[in-house]
Amino acid sequence: MKTRVISALLLLPIGVAIVLIGGGLFDLTIIFIFSLAAYEFVQLMKTGRFGPNLVIAIACVWVWLLEASLPRLNVSRSALALLLITALTWQMRQRAGSPTANWALTVAGGIYLGIAGAHFILIRQLNQGQWWLLLTLAGTWLADSAAYLIGRKFGVHKMTPSLSPHKSWEGLVGGMVGGVVFNALLAGVLSQVSSSYLPWWAGAVLGLLGAGLGTLGDLSISMIKREVGVKDTGHIIPGHGGVLDRLDSLLFTTVASFYFILWVVQP
Repeated sequence: MKTRVISALLLLPIGVAIVLIGGGLFDLTIIFIFSLAAYEFVQLMKTGRFGPNLVIAIACVWVWLLEASLPRLNVSRSALALLLITALTWQMRQRAGSPTANWALTVAGGIYLGIAGAHFILIRQLNQGQWWLLLTLAGTWLADSAAYLIGRKFGVHKMTPSLSPHKSWEGLVGGMVGGVVFNALLAGVLSQVSSSYLPWWAGAVLGLLGAGLGTLGDLSISMIKREVGVKDTGHIIPGHGGVLDRLDSLLFTTVASFYFILWVVQP
């Protein structure tokens, strides 16, 4: 626990600073983080005796991230089509394992992580995007912490014992309540600090999205880890596991949060 807290205290201010600075530094950081996530995904699959292609998986991630960061390049459709064909051709030449499964995992993993990562960049590009991204991240992680505390104290009814035996319906409700309340308050604080318009109700909705969709994202990675028989996706972050272990709850949340902000808060 001590190592976990120290890691969080060291990484949190760095992460906040990068979000606030934005620009090329932020985009490059997202590209680096999601490249690591793609590496962890491929290694997980190899643990399960599959053989997705690391280079093509990372390239799929980059297509989505570069399209979000540099939309004028307009590379997504042609580059993605080329990658799909390249991945299929490469797998046809492989004799070991299941070429069909390996091709599907290469493409699915790259696109899954690429789309999620792109929406980090897209949220940051919005008007007052630095604050909206901080609210999205905080809403998800605050809800996760509340769910953990409530579930540990009052959790009786398990959600998915086969995937995540410690998650309970009581914890989910606690996470939703905690995410809504804490994020609504945080929106008010950030509004005062930044002199920006960050309505409390929008912060509350982002907290709710973080609780609900964050749980789904967490379970999606838990399903993969359970399938291949590992506890953590990696060991790069002391006390926390891998990059995917920290990103899992944000994979669905960032996508939904972007469209909520774009269509509802800033129509």
